[in-house]
Amino acid sequence: MDNSSKTSSEPGKTPAVAEDLTGQTVAEFHLLRKLGQGGMGAVYLAEQQSPKRKVAVKILRADLAANENALLRFQQEANTVGQLSHANIVQVYAAGEWQGLYYIALEYVEGRNLRDYLAKKGPPTVLHALSIMRQVASALIRASELGIIHRDIKPENILLTRKGEVKVADFGLCRLPEGDPRALSKTDSNLTMGTPLYMSPEQVEGKPLDARTDIYSFGVTCYHMFSGEPPFRGNTAFEVALQHVRDEPVPLTKVRPDLPLELCAVIHKMMVKDPAQRYQTCRDLLKDIVRVRDTLNGVTGHLPLSTTGLVAEPASSTKALTVAPRRRLLVALVLTLLAAGVAGAGLGLWHQKGRSPADGEEALAEPAPFPEATPPLKREQTRKRWFDEFFAQHNGRENRTLGVQLCLDVALPCLEHGRLEEADEVFARLEKIKQDVTYHALGTLGRAIVLALRERPDESNALFNKLQWRPGNGGDRAARAVQALIVSNRALSKWLAEAVHHNLTNGLNKKDLPLFLQRYVRLDGR
Repeated sequence: MDNSSKTSSEPGKTPAVAEDLTGQTVAEFHLLRKLGQGGMGAVYLAEQQSPKRKVAVKILRADLAANENALLRFQQEANTVGQLSHANIVQVYAAGEWQGLYYIALEYVEGRNLRDYLAKKGPPTVLHALSIMRQVASALIRASELGIIHRDIKPENILLTRKGEVKVADFGLCRLPEGDPRALSKTDSNLTMGTPLYMSPEQVEGKPLDARTDIYSFGVTCYHMFSGEPPFRGNTAFEVALQHVRDEPVPLTKVRPDLPLELCAVIHKMMVKDPAQRYQTCRDLLKDIVRVRDTLNGVTGHLPLSTTGLVAEPASSTKALTVAPRRRLLVALVLTLLAAGVAGAGLGLWHQKGRSPADGEEALAEPAPFPEATPPLKREQTRKRWFDEFFAQHNGRENRTLGVQLCLDVALPCLEHGRLEEADEVFARLEKIKQDVTYHALGTLGRAIVLALRERPDESNALFNKLQWRPGNGGDRAARAVQALIVSNRALSKWLAEAVHHNLTNGLNKKDLPLFLQRYVRLDGR
């Protein structure tokens, strides 16, 4: 007897009301075991007959199948998600009705969701987390291009495969634009629209929604991913929802002071209460995620680029940040390594980064999100060795571009992590190379930044003034060198802005700033 006849022959029970359908066949899908139970129904691991493959089959609860709006929403999920063909979105294979059962056959993602991952492993490494963020943002870009709002982004709906891939799941609460023929004409107040722990303020208040509501929920999810728990807690769903509307989360920098400041700024910008002050599109968000990732991977914009824009915001800024494409900069660095005659060792180290997983680690736990990724401490030690070897020979005069690259690759991470003494040692070494105006100017500039961060505004500004253009005494050469450095290096420009802010906050008069730093004064006069 086949499964379908067995089911229909059970006295007093039909497929539409059976509690567990494991072992039965629904349409062409043989249900192997129940994967989970949600508000809309149960999800089963199943084997599709043709083509032969494992799938996840979602079956609508019988009582909801009898509800017109719930059934329409379930069918909408199948129809709309079926259009979302994207590597980071769980794909819909088939949908239909069989003997009173309404089902959707979905791509089966072998792995675990982000909530289960966090419960077992704790917060992922920064690079792994950025890989997750990048892939979710890519999925949301695709959804927004079709006018689809997910409305329930949360850790449970972010699936992680054993290969490091990320899949966004469960578009069951998705919403379509007003007037879209695919949109529901009715709503059902009995259906939960979103999860209070991750809902946007406008979603809580019942205001019109657009893609920015998903950005907020994604920001809360990222906060949870890095801190270990959501930003708001309460005894009831109402208490939590109210906090999303009126309360600010504890700054992520206080919860995780080890995180890069720019990463924390990105997440807090995603979580701004006013949608107009958030990232306006997921594409803008993705640009900043990639920018932070590339910075941590050692890819910075300090090789000469065809750009004239300067980033003058401090580390706490949440404005969009941009950077030249990572691959182009990697190629440029390889070429300079070859020209300097250290390519043999350098390329060997570069290509070995992140290749060997830790012994005993399961693949899902720490996939290498980027081939060039390597532990930050080891990466910094390698660059420091390159820096020392390079400047031990001829004071780095064989290839100035590479020398500047190596200096900033060593010094800027020290600034980022508050290791000011180490940064000062690097800059002081360059400042002593007075026969090369570029190295000397960079050293002076860097030491001025360090002094500002050490709350010594007068000494800092005195060094900055040495770099001010003064025609007739040779100072213009240093000024031009500094201008070239900060135009081609956004990270350095950011630290200039931070130094100016520190100096003005610590009592320096704005009028005493050299002219080339005036552009870095914040709108509040600091």
